[in-house]
Amino acid sequence: MQKLWTTFVKDARLSYQGIYFYMEVGMAIIFVLVMLFAVPENFDRTQTFYALVEIEALKGELSELIADGGDHQVKFFDSRPALEQALAANRSAAGIHVHLQGQRPVLELVLQGHESESMKALLRSTLEGAMASQLPGYVDRTTVVTLETAPARLSDRVNLLPIYLVINVAFMGLFIIAAYVFLDKEEGVIKAFAVAPVQVWHYLVSKIIIMALMAVVVSTIVVISLVGFRINYPLLILAILAFNVFGSVLGLLITSFFDSMTKAMGALFFSVFVLMFGGFSYFMPWFSPAWIRLLPSYPMIFSFRELLLEQGDVAYVLQNIGLFIALSILLFIYTNYRFKKTLTV
Repeated sequence: MQKLWTTFVKDARLSYQGIYFYMEVGMAIIFVLVMLFAVPENFDRTQTFYALVEIEALKGELSELIADGGDHQVKFFDSRPALEQALAANRSAAGIHVHLQGQRPVLELVLQGHESESMKALLRSTLEGAMASQLPGYVDRTTVVTLETAPARLSDRVNLLPIYLVINVAFMGLFIIAAYVFLDKEEGVIKAFAVAPVQVWHYLVSKIIIMALMAVVVSTIVVISLVGFRINYPLLILAILAFNVFGSVLGLLITSFFDSMTKAMGALFFSVFVLMFGGFSYFMPWFSPAWIRLLPSYPMIFSFRELLLEQGDVAYVLQNIGLFIALSILLFIYTNYRFKKTLTV
């Protein structure tokens, strides 16, 4: 342990004097500032309708129908050019033009052009359904069954935090630890282990500890800045350690197959690209095929999400922590073997 401690202290002094540590701190500061001052607590989901109603009697009725639909608001205009000009200024709004065709009222949707066919159908059916509900004898036969009556939900700002944590904890560590190792290779530090009294695993564990401490300090400060002290921080730190160690060991394993950062860059980018597919299922829960759920990023993201919820699934988080600790041990054994094999390459 004395040799490991000596190696760690030496590596820590060199690592925390390098640019990579300050890069990670700088990115964390930028992320916090953006989240606090540029990203609202919750995004405005209000759908704005710009309406031109040539039938005066329908103006008030149309406004009430749209308002009854939930997060909607309507603004009226006196002419078609004014309506189209307002739509050009607000690309998220939709237009409604109500006029007479003979003796029949006609409702015309005036859209931006970027709406999908499903969105067009949704807008049309929403307005047609709202108007049909006002007909005499109308009976609403729609039945709504909610499987989860009170689903837990994060604010829009905090909802982005699990993605940042996975990138910072696991994937940034993967790149940074690779950069440190290749720097040591260029300076001949790794070859020196062939004649040094310390073992290769001392060197590898030292790098992993450095990355883990960096991840814990930076990530915890970011979470406190955005969430406060309402979550289980001991469990959060344990999750950060487990996921960071896995990412670091994976980065070490990849570096063992290359002799320079330039040659390894393709493999590192490809690994991160594949692993981040787990983020698709996070933002689109309806898209979660088995191959995405098997990616390491998937349980990492959802573990952080559970930790940020007020009543998250602690058992799920502990299960994933145990899984990644086991995977890290297995990967480390093979990585240590690879470094011993390529020590003098």
